[in-house]
Amino acid sequence: MEIFLITYIIVINLIGFLLMGIDKRKAIRNRWRISERTLFLVALLFGCPGVLIGMYVFRHKTLHRSFRIGLPAILALQIILLLIAAFQYRKFSNSPTQVVRRELRQIRELNADALQSLIYDNGSAESQLASAAVSSSGTDVVKRFFKNFKYDIQDEHIEDDRATVDVNITNIDMQALARDLCTKILQESVSVYSEIDSYTTEDYYRLLGDTLAENTYNLATTKATFHLQKERSRWTILSDRALEDGLASGFISYMNNPYILSASVSLSIQLDALKALTAEQWAEYLSVNDIFATYNTDYYPAIDTEYIRQLAEAFDYEILRCDENGDHAKAAVRIISIDMKNVLDIYKRHLISYAATTKSLRDDDVQFSNETARLLLQSLKENTSTASTDIDINLQNNGSVWNISFDQEFTNALMGNMSGAIDQFNSVTHETNSVIVAPVD
Repeated sequence: MEIFLITYIIVINLIGFLLMGIDKRKAIRNRWRISERTLFLVALLFGCPGVLIGMYVFRHKTLHRSFRIGLPAILALQIILLLIAAFQYRKFSNSPTQVVRRELRQIRELNADALQSLIYDNGSAESQLASAAVSSSGTDVVKRFFKNFKYDIQDEHIEDDRATVDVNITNIDMQALARDLCTKILQESVSVYSEIDSYTTEDYYRLLGDTLAENTYNLATTKATFHLQKERSRWTILSDRALEDGLASGFISYMNNPYILSASVSLSIQLDALKALTAEQWAEYLSVNDIFATYNTDYYPAIDTEYIRQLAEAFDYEILRCDENGDHAKAAVRIISIDMKNVLDIYKRHLISYAATTKSLRDDDVQFSNETARLLLQSLKENTSTASTDIDINLQNNGSVWNISFDQEFTNALMGNMSGAIDQFNSVTHETNSVIVAPVD
């Protein structure tokens, strides 16, 4: 607005100055003249300084009393009007509403400094989004964050040297954005083989940028309240966390809400991280080393490799139910894994066939160990079945995230109900006083 007024004053005075010069030239050549009414009209439209300067520069109309007295009078009146307008504008522009409007306009225009002032350390993991040292890429993400920002000033309340201004803020649905961002953060943080050891400011801005790029959000309107204080006749905004959160449409509160992700979603993310493991990663994750306790160095590496291969291919899950009660939750989960009962059933048949031969009587302890280990490996290779085991998993919210207790029951289900399969196998072989497979510690 100020630029428009300044441009107008310059142009109208330039027109007034030129009109006086043109009229002087026409008078010398006895041509059609510019009417005095037109010249006075330009002067009244705040072009008086230009007309007055043109009058003396071109020595035109200086003997006309109406110009010699009228133009200075108009100029004096306009100066008085401008001073009154400037005083009123200054008073109006420093009202609480106008102070707030200027602040909001900077955000709406995606002013980098104004946007950065909204980001501060809130004392949580998400405060990485609030670091003062933000790169240009981080600033670009913040600009995208406020791309749809709009405001509508509602009410102004003034009481002595205090004032409040209520504003409706329209931006993307920050609850949905916070939920998606927390999901992405948790997905990366629970990844067993994450490439990131510790998160930096850039990592959090990267995740926020990726979340904004990958999703489309509806617009939502929330309320923000500005608190202002009058100091030396000027209103200043009192910045606090509630205001910052309000301008961000509640994004900070949503990010700090430990229940923004349900227990069921948190559990799914954890189990999906396991589901994504390769066979090599499973072996490292479970610290596999002679998983069936065969103690046979010739065969146990191959047995472990085959078992882990099938586990990696078979592992899946289904959350049957998840009940939350305050900061506690219990989930009924069906774990799908290798069918160890079938494996040991096949193994049992091979052992019976082996026991029925004279070779089993002739073999010494080393030969017996090699043969039984070989048969176990063969049994694993012949297995094509998967099995499911239903278990309960407990979750505890620590005020930040849902912590999940993966206990021995989960480990047993993960490994194909190993203990149940071994118990069944040993109950059959107990009659011969020969326990071939021992439970894993």
